[in-house]
Amino acid sequence: MVKKKSRQKRGYPKGLIIGFEAMRVTIWKIFSQRAVLFKVRKLGRKFENAEKSHLYQFFEERINDIRPLKKEGNRSVLLVSPPKKKYALMFLNHINSHQKWLVLEKNPNSASFQILSGSVRDVEEISYFCQTKEYLEAMGAINENESNVIIGALEKRLNDIENGLVLLTLKEIEDLIYSGGKRKKKFKPLALIPEYILLTNSYLDKSTQKNRIHRLLQIAQNRQIKTKIIDSEISAGDRIDQLGGIVCFLLTKSDYEKKIGQKIIDR
Repeated sequence: MVKKKSRQKRGYPKGLIIGFEAMRVTIWKIFSQRAVLFKVRKLGRKFENAEKSHLYQFFEERINDIRPLKKEGNRSVLLVSPPKKKYALMFLNHINSHQKWLVLEKNPNSASFQILSGSVRDVEEISYFCQTKEYLEAMGAINENESNVIIGALEKRLNDIENGLVLLTLKEIEDLIYSGGKRKKKFKPLALIPEYILLTNSYLDKSTQKNRIHRLLQIAQNRQIKTKIIDSEISAGDRIDQLGGIVCFLLTKSDYEKKIGQKIIDR
């Protein structure tokens, strides 16, 4: 009897690595336990020889590649180029010039970017790269920066007694997300749209209901609701753990929305 190949666990999303080489870009989704190849895009010529219009279009397409990934919690982005090459810097300069919203710290839809030297062309190289001190420090720093921005938005909702709604239990969050159905093809619009669902890795690790949590996160992502698992060891994660380990927050804009929110809390 042939044994089924065991599926390697990915863990939770930590960010993206975009590797630049002379004539191509490789995009990796980085999880807590391994990296997963997302896309390889070929430029067709060397970066140094490409026309400005060609580079503009190529960079815009790469931004479009990562747009949907941000909704999965991939908002920390490392740009990797070979030593002495400026491919990653060219891409970041393009963002600063043409897609400024993507790097504005106070924009909840922004991402955090950092440039490193290295090569991530294949599984062997990305595996080695993700063990280096430079990677660990850089990913930790941009993850913390991103998480602090989100926590800032959460604190605003906690302090806004009139219009802020913060749900602090798994059941409350399920009641909100599942109120419009659980099957993607039969989704009904939600009366309240969360800004974020946050939880810590320690909350997930200690839970005896991991499948229930993963199901909630998947359905939330299917609804294009932003979710993020935050490391308990950083200040943002510590704050989430103080609140119970899982949080959903939003802004209620009308008396009708406030009544719906109160009903969820009172159940």
